[in-house]
Amino acid sequence: MNQDYETVIASYYRCEDSGGFFDTFYEVFFEKSPEIRPKFAHTEMKTQKQFLAASMLWALRLTKGCEIAHREVEKIGKSHSRSVHNIHPKLYELWLDALCEAIAIHDSQYTTELEKLWRDAMREGIDLIVSKY
Repeated sequence: MNQDYETVIASYYRCEDSGGFFDTFYEVFFEKSPEIRPKFAHTEMKTQKQFLAASMLWALRLTKGCEIAHREVEKIGKSHSRSVHNIHPKLYELWLDALCEAIAIHDSQYTTELEKLWRDAMREGIDLIVSKY
């Protein structure tokens, strides 16, 4: 898993360094379902993009057994739960699809194998978030 983690982290930084990665992600994500855009109606997107960057790194660190990452991802799950933001579990698969599409655009070293590594790396975080729904 360590080599896979390093590969995904390197991909993350290539995407971030490419410029516009988080903009692309949200453009793609908003098109995945008519339910999504309204969830961000009162959201300051600059702050949201910073939150996304941090939460992605927490989710990646979670795969290495980081307890701080576990607590942070758990907080995300609680804030996205039925009783707070009510982010339905089905939307996380669309989120992951949008993420992978944005990676394909922004990572010059994108391959289908890299996409699989990303999907595997994000699964534990998504599962933890969904468990708090």
